[in-house]
Amino acid sequence: MKKIVFVTGSRAEYGIMKRLLLRLAEEKEIELTIIATGMHCDERYGFTYKNIENDGLVIDKLIDIEINNDTNAGILATMARCQTEFGEYFEDHKFDAVMILGDRYEIFSVAIAAAMHNLPIIHLHGGEKTLGNYDEFIRHAITKMSRLHLASTAEYQKRIIQMGENPETVFDVGALGAENAMLMDIPTKQEIEKKYGALERPYFVVVFHPETMSHNDPIQQTASLLLALRQFIQKYDFVFIGSNSDTGSDEITIKIKQFCKEYGSKFFTSLLPEEYLALNKYSQGLIGNSSSGLIEIPSLAIPTINIGDRQKGRVRGPSVIDCICETESIFLAIEKSQTNFFDKKNQQTLNPYFKRKVLDNIVGIIKSFLEKNSTGYKDFYDLNIKA
Repeated sequence: MKKIVFVTGSRAEYGIMKRLLLRLAEEKEIELTIIATGMHCDERYGFTYKNIENDGLVIDKLIDIEINNDTNAGILATMARCQTEFGEYFEDHKFDAVMILGDRYEIFSVAIAAAMHNLPIIHLHGGEKTLGNYDEFIRHAITKMSRLHLASTAEYQKRIIQMGENPETVFDVGALGAENAMLMDIPTKQEIEKKYGALERPYFVVVFHPETMSHNDPIQQTASLLLALRQFIQKYDFVFIGSNSDTGSDEITIKIKQFCKEYGSKFFTSLLPEEYLALNKYSQGLIGNSSSGLIEIPSLAIPTINIGDRQKGRVRGPSVIDCICETESIFLAIEKSQTNFFDKKNQQTLNPYFKRKVLDNIVGIIKSFLEKNSTGYKDFYDLNIKA
């Protein structure tokens, strides 16, 4: 039996991986271990490790890294704690592979600890670009430590190979999140309202995070967003989902909660994956700068108003409306999203991240990878580039 550990640090990444984890837990040839860290262990973000347990999955260990996101120095201290904790964990626990998703700073620390112990890393969502956030260079650094790459588009697959990864280890599988939006059993609107209160008027979902690689002030950016939303307050409601734990996110949360108090808008620190998809499905669209707006939400055939540079460089479909983080630009993008022309266009749009049988293909690739000995030297793959 092959032993694989999955490390999760946030609600979003667990939501993407939920169906895969449930499937792997049922595989007779695989012994799955789950470690929860980061936001999952923090009361400010809703102790979301409980969601994992409520799904019937067993968490082997909670590793609280005491997130300090006031400054970049605080984030670095958090990363140091994370690396130390996982370094000690991997010293005492041996696995055939460590599976991680994405690009968050705590996952970077996990990857370093795993690589130093020569534990093969399975990495999902490598090769992507997000120029406005420090996730950008973290993601590419994790790629160089990983042995198996499960990319979400052909463009990302090509970029991973360009970084010196052997094509035999890089697969274009599509995005689990895009498939989740199509196949997950999500609650009805009535079930959502019964749990969270009535949604009587048309509404937008709003998810807004800091741009950690730009010089833009998160407070000013949030003010520009909220000023744009105020102009629609007589026509639409707004449902806010809490920001993640990046540098400056607490300042965003304070501003948004003030807006919610003034206008009676709903604010949720966190939601179950199915609830998040459902809340979006019944909405007018998603406003903000979340990666879900590019990857998952297009599968629901609703528009995404993508603000600023946080997701700059990522593949996106026609249902995504890009705008700069200024009040007028956001206002015009929201108006555009509600036109009949855009609605008809959106209904016919295919999600560039969606592929058939994503889950089945990933499981097959992982099982094949685990059957091989993947702890030997990892060579650099040179492209044959003619001068």
